[in-house]
Amino acid sequence: MRRAVLMWLTLALAACGSSLTDGTTAPGGGGNPTGLAGTYALKTVDGKALPTVSGDSTFLSGLIVLTDSTWNQTMVVRYAQGGSGSAAGDTLTEAGRWAASGATLTLFAAGSNELYTGTLTSGGFSLTTKTSTLLVYSK
Repeated sequence: MRRAVLMWLTLALAACGSSLTDGTTAPGGGGNPTGLAGTYALKTVDGKALPTVSGDSTFLSGLIVLTDSTWNQTMVVRYAQGGSGSAAGDTLTEAGRWAASGATLTLFAAGSNELYTGTLTSGGFSLTTKTSTLLVYSK
């Protein structure tokens, strides 16, 4: 299983037009713009300010922390059905490694084949989730 994940990650990086040695897009490599490290707050979901409803969920808050090579996300979501049923919502976390090339940001989720792609902006970035939800983060 680990070999398959490693091969998938290598192929994904190759598809981005880079290698782990050319410094253009390697997770944690010299190609990652150092100015991206920091804490980013979720500002909008599909163009709507928080808190906002999207599908059967209400997005209450979210943060992504980028280091030089990794990312950690904490999001608080209240579900219309399911979840804990708490009015405060459920805290969801995810983490992994990231890569940036040009105006493109890619987040690779640890331990899965999930990846999220986004666009860098002057004050942060936007990400599209696997359900096509557009999340906008800023410092």
